[in-house]
Amino acid sequence: MSDAADIPRKVLSGALSEAIEGRIVRAAVFTTFTFDPGFFELNILPFLFDQSFSQVDKVKRIQLEDAMRGLDHLAVYYDRSGLSQDAEPALLDYERHDVRRPNGVFHPKVIMLLVDEPVEDELGEQDGYGESYQSLIVGIASANLTRSGWWENVECAHFEVISDRDLDRSRVSFRSDLLSLIRQIRESAPRDEDHVALDTIHEFVLSRTEKGRFQSSRGAGAWRTRIFAGQKRQSLAEFLSSARLDTEEWNLEILSPFFDAEGAAPLRALEEALPIRETRVLLPRDADGAPTVTESCYEAIAARAQWSELPTEITSRGRNDQADRVTPRRVHAKVYRLWQRRGRDLLIVGSANLTSPGTSHAAAGNLEACFLVDATDEGYPRRWWLEPLDREAEAFVDVGPDESDGLDQTVVHVSFRFDWKTQHLSYRIDGGAEGPIELYDTTGRALGRIDPINTDDWSDCGKGVSAEMVELLKSTSFLLLRHTRGEWRALVREENMAFKPSRLQDLSAAEILEYWSLLSPNQRASFIELHVGGALDGLPVHEREKLDSRDTLFDRFAGIYHAFGCLERYVCAALEDGRTAEAEARLLGSQYDSLPVLLEKSLDQDDADPVALYVTFLCARLIRKTAEQQFPDFIVEAGSATHTLDDLLVTSDRLRDSIGLDGGEDAFFEWFEEAFLMPAVPPEDRP
Repeated sequence: MSDAADIPRKVLSGALSEAIEGRIVRAAVFTTFTFDPGFFELNILPFLFDQSFSQVDKVKRIQLEDAMRGLDHLAVYYDRSGLSQDAEPALLDYERHDVRRPNGVFHPKVIMLLVDEPVEDELGEQDGYGESYQSLIVGIASANLTRSGWWENVECAHFEVISDRDLDRSRVSFRSDLLSLIRQIRESAPRDEDHVALDTIHEFVLSRTEKGRFQSSRGAGAWRTRIFAGQKRQSLAEFLSSARLDTEEWNLEILSPFFDAEGAAPLRALEEALPIRETRVLLPRDADGAPTVTESCYEAIAARAQWSELPTEITSRGRNDQADRVTPRRVHAKVYRLWQRRGRDLLIVGSANLTSPGTSHAAAGNLEACFLVDATDEGYPRRWWLEPLDREAEAFVDVGPDESDGLDQTVVHVSFRFDWKTQHLSYRIDGGAEGPIELYDTTGRALGRIDPINTDDWSDCGKGVSAEMVELLKSTSFLLLRHTRGEWRALVREENMAFKPSRLQDLSAAEILEYWSLLSPNQRASFIELHVGGALDGLPVHEREKLDSRDTLFDRFAGIYHAFGCLERYVCAALEDGRTAEAEARLLGSQYDSLPVLLEKSLDQDDADPVALYVTFLCARLIRKTAEQQFPDFIVEAGSATHTLDDLLVTSDRLRDSIGLDGGEDAFFEWFEEAFLMPAVPPEDRP
């Protein structure tokens, strides 16, 4: 008899958090077939950060905006036809790559996280002054970036950690497999795409891991971990045979929600490639318990294997008395288990269904990803997970379901991107289209139309549509498209989002200065929750009590100097580390905590202290001057993005008049500003 206790189980989000183990994530890449951007942002992204977040979605998104500045790069790759019909829009800043494969679908569910690795000194304490190292977390799962994938279905996943070679000289058995997978992800996107996040991870694998291949598929009796991604034009069966699994006899168990409508070719290929003693296959069912395979498929599988089921404890939604009355969880996991009663226990876990496209090599079918891991030492009993059905199935479907059920059907392969710096919307057609495409917002309001050119280059959508997008993208990232072939939605890719107006624009100038002064992520998260939460409770932000102050000379100016000092250190550190977008957002952008927004808020204050206002603008001039002197290339490359800040800084000249000195103002101000804007020189460096 099978036993639920024999089957390893974890919550997927818990497994991800456990893999990160409190380390700081610097770069992240997620791949998926089906994509729900809103769910991904609110319910998966928070696990990348070691801090608490509000339960209120609006507050959480603003907290995430702040937390994501610590990420160097973040990207999601998804199949263009894989937008969930109930998907919520994307509102945060990360690379969104909609991809299309010439054959099959883009189907891997991969998580790659480049993390800072804390290094202990000789006393066993973390050394903050020595050389820093990084590690790469690689996870492969069956779960899409959707609510059902992470919250509802029975899924599978496995995580591995690759350390910097200076910390661990061990060779990585799946290094070449991972490089092949990264290459295939990149090649699934158009040629002119920027893959900054993926390239960062690729560079780590190339330069910071040990090279060299293993001569044997086994080490110390165990099979080495590998990745199947259809590389080298190998099918799954050929891949397992090349890993020398054909040298021993196995019991085979298969969990797969999808099968070919006709025949059992993938199963036959596995059984012909490997010596199999007995095979059991999970029978997929719908919410009512009815089988979701065709009669032809059922008979073909039954001729070679036993249709089986999992213990009800695995698929039930709880352990109380009401659990039996609730629809069981859908099994979406893709697992191939090869085990021996007195030998090894191997798992192939990932995205590959037991279908011809799922088990073929990547050039002939889908792009898939699976880990091959030896789980023998996990200590689970060598027993069957699956129990044969006690009676034959009698009802079948006419057409078997597949992964595209419930998704928007893309009828023209068109992508859209909006640049917040230039405020232009552009489109690109993959494969051409005949006739115009009409653009609507998700309520059905017409925005305009495009007459596609059969080209793979980006083309401007025109000023009218671009102007409409400025307001539309503040609340959604979806466009509704209509063509003679049908209607569907597209997710707009947003670039240079540092120049997108923030959802938190009600902070006063004093509160922005306070925010700059906060040191820890949790301090900033609490600040955001306090300020946004007040507005959500019906209390306008501008009616909150002012910041506590004794209104002394020190209180008024020390806070300004301290806040600008924090801002300068933040911007300089970001530029020194190559985080140009992060520095640009804070120094030139339109977010709630950017320098131009602070200056605009300061000018809008009716009761502003003219001296404090003047000093604030001088501090802004000083940090602008420092950035240009220390990082001239940054200012040159920013180009027109500096215009808003520079136009505001000119205001400091007329602020002198509002101070109202009694005679001799010009001479004093000239002396004061020259001294104020002069870089401070430490005593030891003075002539």
